[in-house]
Amino acid sequence: MGLCKCPKRKVTNLFCFEHRVNVCEHCMVLNHPKCVVKSYLQWLQDSDYNSTCLLCNKDLSEGDVVRLLCYDVFHWECLDKYAEQMPPNTAPAGYSCPSCNTCIFPQENMVAPVAEKLREHLKAVTWARGGLGLPV
Repeated sequence: MGLCKCPKRKVTNLFCFEHRVNVCEHCMVLNHPKCVVKSYLQWLQDSDYNSTCLLCNKDLSEGDVVRLLCYDVFHWECLDKYAEQMPPNTAPAGYSCPSCNTCIFPQENMVAPVAEKLREHLKAVTWARGGLGLPV
């Protein structure tokens, strides 16, 4: 646990591997959108990090990225292609993180900076509208 250095000064266990600072979700979205963020304990166990998209193996600093609820980061274009390859009758739970298999859709009542930013990306694509409870 640590204290985020932003004006909100929240206690957090999230840690930016690249900048080596504690971050809250607010900071993660605004100041660290392309950074690898995991728990501080994960950083202590393995401080090596891979700043590449797991879907294309290109650096995350190139192009638009999206952070999932599990905090894994992918190029938006790569995640969109990954999801479009799924059958059209795939249930919302079938759309999961390519890295950890966590469902990519935020619950309707989830209010968090990462969830809000993810919803913005997902609203723009047809395959995700059903999972968000929006008309297709």
